[in-house]
Amino acid sequence: MYRVLIHSAVPVDNNRNIWNMKVPLKVRIFSWYLHKDILLTKDNLAKRNWYGSLQCYFYHHVETIKHLFFQCKFARSLWSVIQVASNLYPPRNVANMFSNWLRGIDHKYRILIRVGAIAVIWSLWLCRNDSVFNGKDSSPLQVIYRCTHLLRLWSSLQRLENRDLFTEVCARLEQVVRDIFIPHGWRRSLRIGHSSP
Repeated sequence: MYRVLIHSAVPVDNNRNIWNMKVPLKVRIFSWYLHKDILLTKDNLAKRNWYGSLQCYFYHHVETIKHLFFQCKFARSLWSVIQVASNLYPPRNVANMFSNWLRGIDHKYRILIRVGAIAVIWSLWLCRNDSVFNGKDSSPLQVIYRCTHLLRLWSSLQRLENRDLFTEVCARLEQVVRDIFIPHGWRRSLRIGHSSP
């Protein structure tokens, strides 16, 4: 892996953005696969002689990395909630997320925002896999709540002065989700991991 990173045609800065994130190692590796466009989405499986359906689980379109995480209606609904909560425009694609997406934002916040973006993408990937392999339906709300759960866990990996910021961001995101969805009939008891009384 070291040789690939050194001899990669991708600018070193992009790889540094991935490896410097304070997230679990498996999530950094996932991020690197995402960046190298080798994550096993259905289009990449087909390149390896897999013969299943190429359709995205959430909406009828060929499942590619760009589609699943950025263009799918399901993903766009997630990014819209995050935009309402944060006033950040969503990244257009993986290259944009790891390069110029956060231009103009203080460097110390860029790292933290990328951790948040990876939490969204990792949560979406986990919910997609739950749907594909375990037959569990997922909603954008479940992805958001999984994301905030992960961010709270990952806050312990961050510098001490940034931990409260993670807690505040999670609380803000969950409040926006409640403000958007509760008036339309969403019940808190449908949240992942919530046990009924």
